[in-house]
Amino acid sequence: MISNHLGMVEALRPASNELAAEVEQFLAAGGHIEEGPACGYIPKPITYSNQMPPAPKPFVRRRVEPVSLTEPTNTKLEERIEARKKRVEKVMELAPSHTQGEVSKMTGIGRRALLNMSLEFKFKFKTSPRGRHGNPEHMKALADRDAKLAERIKAFMEIGISRRKVCGKLGINTKTLARVLKNHAIDYPLSKPGGERCAA
Repeated sequence: MISNHLGMVEALRPASNELAAEVEQFLAAGGHIEEGPACGYIPKPITYSNQMPPAPKPFVRRRVEPVSLTEPTNTKLEERIEARKKRVEKVMELAPSHTQGEVSKMTGIGRRALLNMSLEFKFKFKTSPRGRHGNPEHMKALADRDAKLAERIKAFMEIGISRRKVCGKLGINTKTLARVLKNHAIDYPLSKPGGERCAA
């Protein structure tokens, strides 16, 4: 090890020369210096191998079985076409006497699929009566509801509640209120400008 302190090196030089002379004298007399085993990490020796990499596996072409043209083949596509044909026949049988919603519940087919099917095969479903234009049950339920509203509106009118307040208490809009008043001939007075709008 080289020291940066040259004065110390020069001071130890006589002792170093004396030690070197004793080593030479020991070796000249037939002595042998043994080297002890290394301590700590011992690196592995470097080895060189001339072994070649393994040869690649040979390419093996898979054997494909020939398809016989004489035997009939029933593929999955043909099965799907046959199943769809049966569904169309079933839907076309139900369409004249059932609505689209009823056919959907009976067959489990979605309404969009039924619509596309009717456009493709040119058939129509039974018309569904909707609202007040053709559904007797809806009309009856609506009349019963308006009758109950009319009774409550008359009660509110007797205690002097304004129309706006009636709509809020009953949870209806002004159009519904006007329809009930007209159908049941109720003369509900309007609130006067600047007057008392709610007595309750």
